[in-house]
Amino acid sequence: MTSFHDILGTNNNSTPAEIKRCYKQLSNRCHPDKGGSKALMQMVSQAYDKVSAGKGNEEAVRTVLVKGQPGNDQWKEKYQKLEIAHTALRHDYQSLERQLKSAKEKLQQTANQTHEEDRLKAALEEDVKILRRENRRLQKQLDSARWELSDRARGVVPTQSANSSSASESSPISASLAEQIEAIGSVNYRKWALLVCVPLLLLGAAYQYGEQGWKAMQGWFIEPEQTEPTVRIVEAINNNEPEAGELANQQQPTLAQEPPKPVPQIRLVKDIGVWQLSYYENTEQPYISVRSEKGSYIVKNCQSDFQYYRNANVRSRRMAANLIFDKRERQFEVFNIPYGNGSFAANWAASKSLLINKEYFPNDNFSRAYDELQTHCLSMSASL
Repeated sequence: MTSFHDILGTNNNSTPAEIKRCYKQLSNRCHPDKGGSKALMQMVSQAYDKVSAGKGNEEAVRTVLVKGQPGNDQWKEKYQKLEIAHTALRHDYQSLERQLKSAKEKLQQTANQTHEEDRLKAALEEDVKILRRENRRLQKQLDSARWELSDRARGVVPTQSANSSSASESSPISASLAEQIEAIGSVNYRKWALLVCVPLLLLGAAYQYGEQGWKAMQGWFIEPEQTEPTVRIVEAINNNEPEAGELANQQQPTLAQEPPKPVPQIRLVKDIGVWQLSYYENTEQPYISVRSEKGSYIVKNCQSDFQYYRNANVRSRRMAANLIFDKRERQFEVFNIPYGNGSFAANWAASKSLLINKEYFPNDNFSRAYDELQTHCLSMSASL
């Protein structure tokens, strides 16, 4: 049903000024002198009158049609087509409204999910930090246990801790121990009394025997003068001085020089991006390493931290603060990694790869190689 409000484009809440403005716009377009028709102008005028009278919700078709006017059937057919098109457009509009509402709800849900994911990510990062701190604490305990095992293997007796000494000091004293302490104190008093009485007795004896006794007593404390012994120097003339020099050189023992300790050198491998256990070329010390695509290595052994072997072919650039230069070995510059990125086993185990000096080092087979290294290190410590 098409009402008069639908014709003018107004509603029940429209003000008289808005109704009049809509009427003027439609009358300018529907006027016969401006390309319109009398029927359209009649419909617009009728709609304006009805809406102004408060009857805009009434049906407009029956009001506009005049009996006996030529062309009514054609207008009615056009109206029905327009009504069908209007109904279809209204359905499309309502469908689009529902789709828009659904899209807004989905967008809100996505925003909520994103917020929840951010919160979970922050919580997971906090858990990772806690695990890293726990891993460092456990690593310190493992190192302490390893050193303690090494000390026990060498027969070193650990000293008593301050906690045990403080605990023993705070323990109550038994009656027998108190008697022993009193006896020790009385012995100390006797020693002090004896030390005081002996000089007094000596002074009394000196006073009794006079000057001779005093000098005799002084002789006890004065050391006797020592005369320097005379040494007779005899120079022997030796005509065979070259032979004597050769004989002295022959009799002089030769000291064997200790050979220098070999500097550990890593083995060069062809596998890229795989952690593996190896032994240094000139020693039997184990280590694990991984090679990058540019020929550099990350090395970890039993004694030192993780080390970065930078290949000389890699372009020199400003190094990170946690890369401390240590030495040069063949075509490598060796840097220690005492802290930061790549300094802990947890960094390698928790990531797929680490970026060090613009080089990617994967962690493929790291956990297995690190466990094998720890086993070898413990066995070496136990054999010492």
